[in-house]
Amino acid sequence: MPLPRLLGPTAMPNALPILESEYPAAARLLSPLGRRAELPLGIPQQTAQAAACERQATIGQITSGSGLPLTLPAIGEHFAGLDPKLAYLYAPTAGLKPLRDLWRAKIGVARSSLPLVTNGMSHGLSLVADLFSSPEHPLVLADPFWDNYETIWGMRNGAELRTFPFFDRERRFNLAGLDQQLAALRGPATLLLNFPNNPTGYTPTQAEAAAILERVLAHPLPLAVLCDDAYATLYFGEDVYAQSLFGALAARADRERLLVCKVDGATKEMVFFGGRVGFLTFSADGKAGEALVEKAGAVLRGTISSVNAPAQAAVLAALRDPNLPAQQEEVVGVLRRRYHALHAAFAAQGVDALPFNSGCFALVQLREGQDAQTVRMRLIEEQSTGVIAVPSANALRVAFCSIEEEDIPDLVRRVAAVVNG
Repeated sequence: MPLPRLLGPTAMPNALPILESEYPAAARLLSPLGRRAELPLGIPQQTAQAAACERQATIGQITSGSGLPLTLPAIGEHFAGLDPKLAYLYAPTAGLKPLRDLWRAKIGVARSSLPLVTNGMSHGLSLVADLFSSPEHPLVLADPFWDNYETIWGMRNGAELRTFPFFDRERRFNLAGLDQQLAALRGPATLLLNFPNNPTGYTPTQAEAAAILERVLAHPLPLAVLCDDAYATLYFGEDVYAQSLFGALAARADRERLLVCKVDGATKEMVFFGGRVGFLTFSADGKAGEALVEKAGAVLRGTISSVNAPAQAAVLAALRDPNLPAQQEEVVGVLRRRYHALHAAFAAQGVDALPFNSGCFALVQLREGQDAQTVRMRLIEEQSTGVIAVPSANALRVAFCSIEEEDIPDLVRRVAAVVNG
């Protein structure tokens, strides 16, 4: 039985019929929560409708008669230069409109929704999981993977994680494993593509990317493809597919079968880790895109209400700064030099590293009989060196993003002392 409506009319016509008509794949992929998710005609929506009124007595914000926030100097002095109306008042549920417009222009994909602002990358991923995953909607992904995927899909949504080894025997991206898991699906599912990858630090080559696209576009059942682009722009190796798969998939997606979701943000691209400004974009424009953003916004409204306004205002100001591209390239250059230094140090010390060509990480492959957690603790105790154990790959993750270039040879020497000893 449908749940009774307790919140009155919605902010827009029910999104589900729109999706059934305009984007059938999205409608078929929705989880039970996704089907129910609707924004009520609540306080933010009613306030927006009254925005042009001479007298404002709608939203519960403490403001002056002119609508400016009565910001305490003890707070405001730390945000000098930001527009007070953008930084200190509630942001709209979907995020600051100018910020969403600029991020969409930055992505540059015509067949896409206006991005929804999320509270960092994890929140964006969680919204996708809430909308499209359940115990009946599995998640397909390569292993090893970022451990928070298990928390988001398995713990929160009860979804089954169906994995395949990231690399094949030749240490190339495992297309055969992807084929096997896609062929085993019997209904709606989500495929997660995280490139540059955490923890492997790998992005497919041009040929591998073309092969992934071919397989996804040919899949006959409803499929949500999630492009986790947390480390976008950090590409260092030759022949790497140095862009998100979102654009190519969105341009060719059959709306009867395929929905593509992109989660990215300012966390790594703007080195703004604490800002928690992420974005969720769908491969749907027009009414279908609005309906999907509406559903994602309903889940967002029901959890965090809206995303941090000062951080959004700061990202908006940065996107308007003509110096931003040069500043970003400077940081990428720092990481590129560390990447080359790590490759050289691994070779010099005879450390067996799995292929890595992008992102922030590399995996050190341990020998048979070595235990990743045991080796990790030995590095702490014997070499005063911290790395992350990746038990499913019997490997150690080295974050070269967080160590100075000149310290990399010493880091690898310490790793080698335990791993090769």
